[in-house]
Formats: sequence, C-alpha cells, structure tokens
Amino acid sequence: MSEHSIDDDSPPVLLRACGLDIDRPDGAPLLRGADLELRAGEIVALLGGSGAGKSTLVTALHDRASLEAAGFLVDAQALERHAGVGIVPQRGALFDHLDVAGNLALAMRNAYPPRRVDAGGLQDALESVDLPRAWAGGEPRGVGHLSGGEAQRLAVARTLAGGRRILFLDEPSVGLDPLRVEGLADLLRAEIRRRGAAALVITHELEFAAGFADRFMFMDRREQALVELEPLPGDASPEERAALRSDSRPRALRRRVAASIGDQMTARLAADEAPSAEPRPSALARSASALAGAARRGLQTIFGGLQVGPRVLANLGRALARPRDLFEVLGPVIKQALLRPAAFFGVVSLLIGFTLLYILHRAVAGGELPLLPERVFSLIGSMHVIALAPALSGILFAATSANAVVAWLGGMSLTRQTTALRALGIEAPRYLWVPAFIGLVGAYLVLAALFALGMLAGGAAYLELRVPELGGWGPAWELLTADLVDPPPQRAIFRERAAGLTLLYALGIAGDAVAKGSQDKRSAEAVTIAMVRSVMTTTSWIVALELLSLLLIYRAG
Repeated sequence: MSEHSIDDDSPPVLLRACGLDIDRPDGAPLLRGADLELRAGEIVALLGGSGAGKSTLVTALHDRASLEAAGFLVDAQALERHAGVGIVPQRGALFDHLDVAGNLALAMRNAYPPRRVDAGGLQDALESVDLPRAWAGGEPRGVGHLSGGEAQRLAVARTLAGGRRILFLDEPSVGLDPLRVEGLADLLRAEIRRRGAAALVITHELEFAAGFADRFMFMDRREQALVELEPLPGDASPEERAALRSDSRPRALRRRVAASIGDQMTARLAADEAPSAEPRPSALARSASALAGAARRGLQTIFGGLQVGPRVLANLGRALARPRDLFEVLGPVIKQALLRPAAFFGVVSLLIGFTLLYILHRAVAGGELPLLPERVFSLIGSMHVIALAPALSGILFAATSANAVVAWLGGMSLTRQTTALRALGIEAPRYLWVPAFIGLVGAYLVLAALFALGMLAGGAAYLELRVPELGGWGPAWELLTADLVDPPPQRAIFRERAAGLTLLYALGIAGDAVAKGSQDKRSAEAVTIAMVRSVMTTTSWIVALELLSLLLIYRAG
C-alpha cells in the first residue's frame, strides 16, 4: 500500500515497511516479517525489553546502509519513505558550538528546499514548542544552560524547522520529573499533529507513552515479531476511546492506558526467552578473528588520516558554497587549535631557543677548542632552528591543538550530535571535516612559524645577554637568521627540507585528527583512546619522516 493508493480522506502514509527481516551480525534472527506504517499526524510508541533491538529497527528504517555496514542483514518486501527523516536522540543532541538560535538556523538553511532564516521564523519555531521568543537573538541562550525538557523541545523544533516530517525520538522523557513528562507529551503531540508529521518514539516510560502515542508496538524477542498492543482493555467506554484521539489526554486516561499497556508487556516479557546461544567458534577461529580485527584497527590507526584529504577536497566546493556553515565550525576550531595554545607555543619556543644556544655555546666555546664566539655562532647560524623547529612544533601541535579537536569531534559523536547532523541532511565531511581540516592546517602553519620565530628570539636574547661582543640585538638576529634568509648553497637543501616537512606535518596532523575524531564513539574511554592514538601516530610519522628525509639528503651527497 503506498501513499497514493489510500483514500483521499485518510492521512497520507509517510513511512511504510512491509515484510521486514533483520538478522544480527552473528546470523541470529532479530525480526521476521515485521510490518509498520506511519501516517501524517500519527505517533507510534516502540516498546520492548532491553536488548530487543528497538534502536536497530529504527536504524533499519532510516539508515539501512550503515546497519548493513555493521554486519546486520536487512531485507524487506517494501521500505518506503515519503518525507524527510529527522532524529531526536536522547537529551536532544543539540549542537554545543551553536546557541539556541544557531541550532534552528542551521536546520533552516539546510532544509530542502532551504528556508529563509530571519528573526520572525526563529521566534515562531521557538514559540511552537513553548520556548521564549527572546532566545531567537534578543537574548542569546547557550544550549548548555537548557533543562532536559527545554533541550528535548528545542531538538524537536530543530527537526521540524529542517522540514523533516518523519521523526524518530529516542527516550525523549529521560531525566524528567513526572509533571514535565506530562507537559512534554502534550506539547509534542499537539505540535506533531499540527505539522502533519509522524513520529516513532522509543521509550521505557509508560506514562509518557500513554500521553503521547496513538499506537503501541512491542518488539517481541521470543516471537521475533512486531506486535501491536491494545491501548485500552475490552471494557473501555466509547468516551474513553474517543478521548484517545484528542491532543491532550486526561490524567486518569493516561494511567488507564499505561496500566493496560504495562499488563500486556509484562505478560510478554514473562514469556520471553533469550535466543539460544549460537555454537561457540573454535579457539583457532576466535584467534584468527581477533588477529584480523587487530590488524584492521592497526591499519586504520596508522593510515586512516590519509583518507581525509581526498574527501575534504571532494567536499570543498560544497562547503565554500555555504560560507555560514563553514565559519560556524571554523571559528571554534581556530579558537581551540590556534588562539588558545599560541602563548604556550611562544613561551616554549623562546625557552628552547635560549637553552639550545646556551648548550651549544658551553659545549663548543666553553671547551678546549680555541674558537671565538662570533665564529661559533656563524657556524651554527639558523641550522638549529631549521633542523628542530618542524619536528618539535609538529609534536607539540599534535599533543595540544590537534588533540583538542579530536576530543571535540569525538564528543560530538559520543553525544550523538553527528547523528543529529545526518538526520538534518547535513553530511559530516562537508560540515565538519572541511572546516576542521582547513582550520588545523592553517593553525599549524601559523604556530610553526611562531615557534621558529620564538626559537630565534630566544637565541638572540641569549646572545644579547651572554655574548655582548657580537654587537647587540641587531647583529645577533642577522647572524641567527642568515640560513633562513640567504643560505649558502650547501645549506639551502636543509631550508627546503624544513619547509617541505612543515607542509607535510600540517596536512598529516590535520588528516589524522579529523579521522580519529570522526570515528564513531560509544564511550568516554573511546574518546580518550582516540586522543592518545592520534598523538602516538603523528609522533611516529614525524620521527620517521625526519629520519627518512635526512637519509635521502645525505645519500644524495
């Protein structure tokens, strides 16, 4: 049955799944022959025990490819969507680099077709979910200051502002007290029906489901089926059944519905039996599988960053065509990768430049070699800066700036902000990868230059203090920058090497940070692991490139 084959008086079908089968990665069946239909203005609660596969079913309905990429098998006689899909994860998954108005504006700009973003439209979107109109710009409000209920309402408003009419909500009432649960159910139910949208909501909160949903589907693990539950017992009055269709349900009716649904769920859960365990693979098979998995993870850790550059290049044109989106992400990246660590880079490079010349001076001129100070430092020139600045600044940048971006991107994945982006039709490579990559490359090039200048300034300060016979700051600076400004032929290759390595480090560190930060994260530990691996990988690459480049230079004579 399609949207065009129903009666004119019936609400249109927005989503239809027929004969849906899902198998787990180990081959065990999760669902068999499931049928589900969502019409405009309709809300369906998806219920079931823990591990029944509710989230897996929702993913199959809107992102079948990612589920199959994870090893699941999905088959259906029909799987149709006649409107855009929007995801409202737990606690809203609001974009924390934007304020309340920014979250709505991003959805409007990326709606299909795009909606005009103005104060009136933002205010109307806020008012529709009972949020203050002043948050549209007059009184900017950070999303970190919202309560749980406010965050959920804003997430729904953002999804609807993006032109999405099929909503998947994941535990929207989590963390709310009973009064706010009741208010959230009334408000969201009225707004979804007013917009002609449809919603499928995963929830364990029966009181919320009883006030929010029109129909109740139970994922029965024993039968591997999707079973519709009756909202009211057989002795319910016609008035009670009529009240089910109203926007707001009396509290007594909610409790009666919750009790009826709860009784049916309890009976089914009591009869539920976990699927029989699959035959355990042999020790050899398990070892081979573990080794193959470790090899894949190792290769991804070492070479994963190499995939980012081509994808950034492929999405660059589309990112530049949306400058507002580009600068919304580029701003936070520049702040984290350049502005915050700039003073630290300056101080560290000054100390290193000062200390290196002190050590070289004491080691050479302080020994038995009869060398004048000006001769010592003319031999050194800029070579200590040319040799060390790229590697030291690269390792320092990987451990500070790039690591901050890995943590930020990883946090977006952990809090499901990237899921919310995809649900708005916004691709992460265009919206996140391009500005993050550009920002990291630019930040490293600036900080590498600052680091080299700091080393030179630290060295000049040492000469000013300890070798006054050179004639002061001016001659000292000229001596230390000679190999950078006008190197002799035998040293020019080292300046070119430093410039080439600096560019390679900029591209490599940026690519690795984006790759590791953008990987799917399910725990805070996964974010920490990505940060550590990023520093280890980039440091290893830097050391290898330093040694390889020197070997090539000396082999070439």
